Amino acid sequence: MAEYSSTGKGQNTRLIDKEAITVIIPTCNADRRLASLLKSLQNQTIKPTQIIVIDSDSTYETNEIAKRQQNCRIIKMNRANFDHGTTRNLGVFQTDSEFVVFLTQDAIPADEYMIAELIKPLQTDTNIAICYGRQLPRENTRPLERFFREFNYPPQAILKTKNDISVLGIKTFFCSNSCSAIRRSIFNKLGGFKNNIIVNEDMLFAAKAIMAGYAVYYTPEAKVYHSHSYSLPQIYKRYFNIGRFFANNRWLLQYGGLKHYGRGIVKSGIVTFWKEKKPHYIVALLAELAIKMIAHKTGWYYQSLFDRKRI
Repeated sequence: MAEYSSTGKGQNTRLIDKEAITVIIPTCNADRRLASLLKSLQNQTIKPTQIIVIDSDSTYETNEIAKRQQNCRIIKMNRANFDHGTTRNLGVFQTDSEFVVFLTQDAIPADEYMIAELIKPLQTDTNIAICYGRQLPRENTRPLERFFREFNYPPQAILKTKNDISVLGIKTFFCSNSCSAIRRSIFNKLGGFKNNIIVNEDMLFAAKAIMAGYAVYYTPEAKVYHSHSYSLPQIYKRYFNIGRFFANNRWLLQYGGLKHYGRGIVKSGIVTFWKEKKPHYIVALLAELAIKMIAHKTGWYYQSLFDRKRI
């Protein structure tokens, strides 16, 4: 079944296919995990109608891996032009699907039901704009990274609306495009992701959807293996960019600041590592959070100064 829907101001009207499922994967020098990811997508109980790989000047075998897979289309872009919002918007505009799944190149479905479970809430509740899944830590993931994954992606499902802001604060807007699915008709109405955004395009879209009266759903039944072993410089860079993001989107903080979220992490971390009889990880957790806070503040002030200079 298909229907017409506008893709936004200044763009042509496109036909939306309510039965098709498109998967969009931005890539850059994807390693062997991309082959595992694409193979896993072919084994899903609900198979994608098409897979779009948007590649940013890879020097590895990314394109060759993608070409070997069924229903896989490659879009090449200059790495200098990559950002998380514009790139994903480009992918959506290449599709006709009502449900569009986003994955990152290193997020591997944990089972063959990932797509089915990810789109199930969208099929059940037409007010849900975006649904995101659970990210499980990989084997041998360091304890702190494992803790953060389990804190942010618990085993309980949650439907988040504007009514939850008073309780959840800014966590109401938490969302992740490492494993998510959007309803294209609502996505179009809201103007898609923000272009030219370096991080948190998913969170910003979720906030926009919730403030417009739509819902965001977290389903722990749609599972991927996705975790990182970031070095301290990599952690610093990531949270520097997050600080820049919040400096550009300060309106988000009026619905609940980051301090409440940080206190929740500290409390949960102390309880978790104390029960596990690993008190040294409590010290490591506090140290890592301090680095993240410093990076966040530095990025905030950097962006604020940059914006003043542009005026």
